[in-house]
Amino acid sequence: MAEKRGLFEKIFGSKKTDDKNYAAFKLLSSWESSFVPFSGNAWDISIVRAAVDAFARRVSTAQPRHVRVFSETTEAVNSYLDRILQYKPNPYMTSADFYYKLAAQYKINNNAIAYPVFDDMGKLVAIYPIEAQYFELLENAGEMYCRFRFTNGNSYITPYSDLIHVRRHFLENDIFGDRNSPITPVLNTANTFNQSMSKYAELISVIRGILKVNGVAKTADLNARRDEFVKDNLRMENNGAGVIVTDNKTEFQPTNERQTPIPSAQLEYVKGEIYDYFGVSKEIVENTATAAKEAAFYNGEIAPFFRKLTQAFTNAIFTEREQGFGNRIVFNVNSIQFSTLAGKVNAAKFLTDIGAATLDQILTMFDMPTIGGEEGARRVQTLNMINANLADKYQTGTKLEEEPPDDEEDDDDGETGGNDDD
Repeated sequence: MAEKRGLFEKIFGSKKTDDKNYAAFKLLSSWESSFVPFSGNAWDISIVRAAVDAFARRVSTAQPRHVRVFSETTEAVNSYLDRILQYKPNPYMTSADFYYKLAAQYKINNNAIAYPVFDDMGKLVAIYPIEAQYFELLENAGEMYCRFRFTNGNSYITPYSDLIHVRRHFLENDIFGDRNSPITPVLNTANTFNQSMSKYAELISVIRGILKVNGVAKTADLNARRDEFVKDNLRMENNGAGVIVTDNKTEFQPTNERQTPIPSAQLEYVKGEIYDYFGVSKEIVENTATAAKEAAFYNGEIAPFFRKLTQAFTNAIFTEREQGFGNRIVFNVNSIQFSTLAGKVNAAKFLTDIGAATLDQILTMFDMPTIGGEEGARRVQTLNMINANLADKYQTGTKLEEEPPDDEEDDDDGETGGNDDD
């Protein structure tokens, strides 16, 4: 019989972790060494979900790269890590799904946590976002560990240093981002607002009119006259002609207005408070923002988040020795993609003027297919630009002389070069 394996075993393996030798990790500013993701109804409120979705959708376009940083240059490594980071972080998610989930956790829980999985040779094979019921910090032999406990009762312990962890509103707790207490009153208001509007709409949909009864004061009599009126006039089996007859004791006024009155001022207040807290605007949520507003949102919200991801992914994936050789995971901050066509043209002109961009890089700015090869890698520069070392000679009209050839004796000094036959 085939062994039954679930997602927990797929990520963490079948080996059970023994927590007998672990103790609660003591923090400086709190006695509580655990973190429970925000358990309120934030994600169930449409305004909150729209605000978080606006942020997460933009983050989901991330294209992180494995690069090697030197003192003067940064080179793309083009390693297997790019395939994992850019297309398939794990067998169950695309990269867009993965980064969307991290971004949503970051906004809703103020903590986004991912678990990288390595093979026996230390090679990264997958990264999983962790959505646990709660996280608990433990200590063993002087090292800090983190235990995930899930809703089905499963738990797993791993060194905290192995995790990818980014935080928002990071002040009161030493390790985790703070709770969403400041927004709780507004969330309660939004939830009450939604429920009341829903019930009011249901009530309006069933009210067919107002029956005014003259000379009756008792509630029981009013109810009896109402039921009698409905039976005689508003039921098809008793009033097939559809004609309502009243006497001078009753007056029926049909209700034609079926729209639910929405208190616009209260709704705008709730939206404004929630949008401000989650760092978005109405235009960003509705995708009607101008290029300038998109760029401002990118620089104010997405770029700082990408910087956090750059540091967290680099620390979790590479050892200190590998980082010492310049290995980094970089989440590009490229606000050009939010620019207008005219803005992109100006940026492309500036980059080609100074010879800072290749043909392929310029084509990528306009979402056009690249050329590739030597032609695509060719840098373009206007003739109006001049090498600074030659500027004085051009201005004074001095004849530009060719550089003298290298002294042939230098080839035989034994310091550089080697035998061609080796």
